[in-house]
Amino acid sequence: MEPLDKEQQLERLYATPPVYEWELIVNPMHFRTKFACLLSLTFTFIGVGIFILLPSLKGLMIASSPIIVGSLMYPWSRYLLNADKRHYYAINKYGMYSTSEQIIPEIAYTIVRRSAWVGCAICVFAAIFIGPIAFVGAGGAALMSFTMTNFRSVPHKSQCLFDGYAKLRNYRENEYSLYTEYYHYGFDLMIPESKLMSIIGVIKQYNDTFEEEFVDLYKDSKFQARPIILEIVR
Repeated sequence: MEPLDKEQQLERLYATPPVYEWELIVNPMHFRTKFACLLSLTFTFIGVGIFILLPSLKGLMIASSPIIVGSLMYPWSRYLLNADKRHYYAINKYGMYSTSEQIIPEIAYTIVRRSAWVGCAICVFAAIFIGPIAFVGAGGAALMSFTMTNFRSVPHKSQCLFDGYAKLRNYRENEYSLYTEYYHYGFDLMIPESKLMSIIGVIKQYNDTFEEEFVDLYKDSKFQARPIILEIVR
C-alpha cells in the first residue's frame, strides 16, 4: 500500500472518531474591559482634539468620524473583538485537531456590518463636501469602517498529526503546546488541570516517545494577555 500524502492523512484524521475530546469556554483577555475603555477613549480624544484645533463646521465634520467610532469602540472591542471563545479539542490515534470560535450572536454581526456601512457613508460624505483633508483625522476610522462591512464569525481549525514522538510544553497555567518530530511550530492547547493526566495518557498511548517540558516564557513579563477558562463544557 502506498503511503498517504499530507492531505490524505488529514482527511483520515478528521474522519476517525475521537478517542478523547474536551470543550472549553475561555475568556481570551483578562483585562479586556479596561482595554476596550482605553481604545474607545483614544478615538474620542482624537476627535475632540481635532475640533479644538479646528473650532469650525469643517473641524466638527472632520472630528465627527473618530468620535462616532470612539462611541462604538467599547462594545465592538469588549463584546465582539474580545468575546468569549469556545475551544473544542479531539484526539484519536492519528493525531489531534481543534476548532476555536468566538461566542457572538448573529444579530451582533448584523448590527456591526450595518453600523460599518453608516461609518463608510459618513467618511465618503466628509471627503466629498470637505475634501481629502477630512481623512487627516478620520483615515483610521474610514479604514476600520470598510474592514468591518464584512465582519462575521470564522471558525479557526488546527490539527497535528502523530508521528511517534510527542513533547508537551507547558508555558503557564492551562496553556500548552504539543510538538512532534515533524511539527516544530507547536499545536496550541488549553488544558484544565482536571483533564491533564487523562490527555497525557491518550497521547502516550499513540506515540512511542513522550516528553514533558515547562517553559516559563512570561516569568519577567509585566504585560500578559492571559486567557482564563470560564467553563469546562465537557
